[in-house]
Formats: sequence, structure tokens, C-alpha cells
Amino acid sequence: MNRSARFDVVQRRLGLGCARLGSVLGRDQAHSLALVQAAFDRGIRFFDTANIYGQGESERILGRALGGRRKEATIVTKAGQYFPTWMRMAKPFKGVIAPLLRRAGAGRHMVSQARQAPLPQNFSDHFLRASIEASLGRLNTDYADIVLLHSPPADVIAQGDALGSLERLREAGKAVRIGVSCEDVASALLALNDSRVEAIELPLWPVTETTDRFLDRAHRQAVFVIARGLMNVANGDDRWRAACTALVSSLPRGEISRVLIGTTRLPHLDLVLDAVRPPKATPCS
Repeated sequence: MNRSARFDVVQRRLGLGCARLGSVLGRDQAHSLALVQAAFDRGIRFFDTANIYGQGESERILGRALGGRRKEATIVTKAGQYFPTWMRMAKPFKGVIAPLLRRAGAGRHMVSQARQAPLPQNFSDHFLRASIEASLGRLNTDYADIVLLHSPPADVIAQGDALGSLERLREAGKAVRIGVSCEDVASALLALNDSRVEAIELPLWPVTETTDRFLDRAHRQAVFVIARGLMNVANGDDRWRAACTALVSSLPRGEISRVLIGTTRLPHLDLVLDAVRPPKATPCS
């Protein structure tokens, strides 16, 4: 595999997960912008974000970083979740509070604990339309390549009204593909029952027989599968190397359309990209 072939693997199979861009515990805006631009320069063309990531800052950073190169990129965003009132009221003070929380162990723990609580959800037609319009504004684009319902419960998936709202947004040119971002494989299997679903994002690791059943069905139905959760494969100090091993073993599986790399640090991104780079050939004696 030469350099252009490796670039092709990165471009066609990998994506950057942008959940921590602009977050309280993430890097500052300058570092986040540089990360997205570096990812693009290294061949990544697929970027996954959502209206709630960084309270909208993830989408703003992504829109700014891509700039005039937006049409060369594939953007995924999501709708259906929102922040409670107290979190929205704290947003104007985020620029002052964030550096203090990053430096304080207790502050980091407090934020991590707060993230464990589920966010409120709203999958009404009005909310979804308003949410996507706001996302497009922050992304500085008039359409998203993929729009997903963000972690809907089973009854919302089964009922289908929320997906109907996304279908109307697609018909209006706001989305190219629509689908569901799921919290587990069971929800992903349920989403496959709706023929309007064109893309599904889910935590794919650790791989089980149920995962394999989902991937087989998704492949037969030509559904675009976005895999996240690489960091779930291991614990300890060597988690990134374990994630790289899982990534390499997953690349031959054509049922997986994209694998997301969720990081805010360029050295971690380079470590993953090095994993798909072939070893240097040694000259023949």
C-alpha cells in the first residue's frame, strides 16, 4: 500500500468524532480549529457532530475550520436533545469557567459526573426543524450530508413520526441522508425496520453475535453504518494502542462505512492514522 492508497483508506473509511470540540473539558478554540484542519490535511473528510456538542461550539468550530473546503467534506449532525435551563444560563460564562475547570481535578470530576445525566429530549417536528436550521447556521452551510435523530428511545424509533420530520427536511434539501444515532445494538436493529433509515450510528465495540447480525442486515439493506466507541475496547494506559488494534481488525469489514476517531489531541489522531500506514518496505538484498 503506497501513500496514496493509505490516504484513500483514511478518506473512505475513517472519520473525526467532534463530540469534545468546544466542550468545557476540551482544548481551546485555537487547538480545536487546528485539529480539524490537520485531520483534513491528513485525508479525513468525514466529520461527526451534533447540536449539543460543546453547546453548539463543536458545529461552529467545524464550520470555521472547513471554510471553503466544506463541499469536499461529509458532515453528520444530529437533533433531538437539548440542554436544561440551568446549563443554557451558564453558557455566557463558559469562556471564564472552562479554563478553571480544566486545571482543577475537582472541577473536571464535577463536569464528568454532570455528563452522566441524560439530557432532555424533544423529537417533535417543530423542535427538529428548528434544531437543524440552527445547526446549519453554526456549520455555515445550507445542508448536512447526514442528519440523525440523536439517541431516540425505542418508542420514538418504532412510531416513526420523528423520522418523518427528517424525511421532510431531506426533501427540502437540508439533508442528503437521514437516519438514527443509537445508544446500543438493539436500538440499531429496531431502526433497520424503517425503510426510510439510510444511515445508523452506534457504539460497535465490543463486537458480539448481535453486532454481527446487525451488520449483516444493514449491509443487505444498503444502510450506511457509522461506528463509534473504539475506546471501549480496553482500559489502562495503553488504551489508544488497543483502539488502533481494533480499528485495523475492523477495516476489512465492508459493512462498516466509517469508523469514528474521537479525540481532541493531534498526537492521538496521528497514532491512529499510523496504524493504517503500512510498514516501510525494506530493500531486497
